[in-house]
Amino acid sequence: MKAILTLAAITLMMAPAIAAGPAQPINIMFAADNASCAAWNQSAGNRLVRAHYESWARGFVSGHNYANPSHQITVGAFPGGDELNRYFDQFCKDNPQQTFVRGAIQLVEQLRETAPARKQPAKAAVPAK
Repeated sequence: MKAILTLAAITLMMAPAIAAGPAQPINIMFAADNASCAAWNQSAGNRLVRAHYESWARGFVSGHNYANPSHQITVGAFPGGDELNRYFDQFCKDNPQQTFVRGAIQLVEQLRETAPARKQPAKAAVPAK
């Protein structure tokens, strides 16, 4: 049910773009066919599609940070734009049978190794009654 609602919301958000006339096809991230390294390689030169991949990767890292408060990937440590594209170009060249998602996981693991561990945030004290 949640998937149907998500698909409906995406369709409604895309309606203005569809009504505007023919444009480059928009890929919805991530179905099995566009998470592969082959799909990443085919997106070379398409800044719009590459921006979708980057946006997904940033969301993935944000989710990682939310789940791991003591192992944050900082904004300055996470590559963007051409640097991120080069990372995934190299990952997919070295691992053509893998997925873009696996590349994002590897990047997070590499960045975690170089980031100092932080203490867990202190829990707020509960006032006495």
